Amino acid sequence: MGRLEVGPGIGAARPRLVFPNVRSPRAIVLMLHGGEVQGLEPARDWEPAQALLRPLGRQIHRDAPDIGVVRLANAVRGWNEPIRSPVADAHWALMRIRQQFPGRPIGLVGHSMGGRTAFELVARPEVSALVALAPWLADGYDEHRFLSTPTLVVHGRQDLSTNARASRDLVRRINTAGGEAHYESVIGSHMLLWRASLWRHTVSDFLAEHLLSAF
Repeated sequence: MGRLEVGPGIGAARPRLVFPNVRSPRAIVLMLHGGEVQGLEPARDWEPAQALLRPLGRQIHRDAPDIGVVRLANAVRGWNEPIRSPVADAHWALMRIRQQFPGRPIGLVGHSMGGRTAFELVARPEVSALVALAPWLADGYDEHRFLSTPTLVVHGRQDLSTNARASRDLVRRINTAGGEAHYESVIGSHMLLWRASLWRHTVSDFLAEHLLSAF
């Protein structure tokens, strides 16, 4: 595990960043995990929502060693509208990444609630690519905010937690508006565990194409 940094908060409810061991990465990927609609309990590192993204992070590093993978653990488990707790954590994470790796292109990878968090950040100028895995409320976002950011959405055909049709429609709307978006329909449920190696390679190839060519 790379260097751990703890962010602002109260008690145990603090965001944590795990920085990569790559000494001079050409690009950075920020991993954003899922959670719950409501929940002020501290997010724990051993929870499935965080564990899901770790194999993907390792796959990205194997396929593209020049990409440094940064993992964010949110302060609390919930989205907590109107607070949108993980969005504040992700803004802090991006600030620290810019300070640690100035000028490097940044890709966002978010699963479920983490996908929604990524959607909130997609218009930031330092974000060069976005991957959303089974994102939550994809139909709640205006396609125009994605026009300057290549986007990949992966959704399981057996997902009963988030809406694959909404994800597919978002990709259609982005492309119709003149952006670049891709949709991957895969076998699997919300956790995307079936034949995971296939979509993980797709994700790492997409990130390498759009991040390493930008620097």
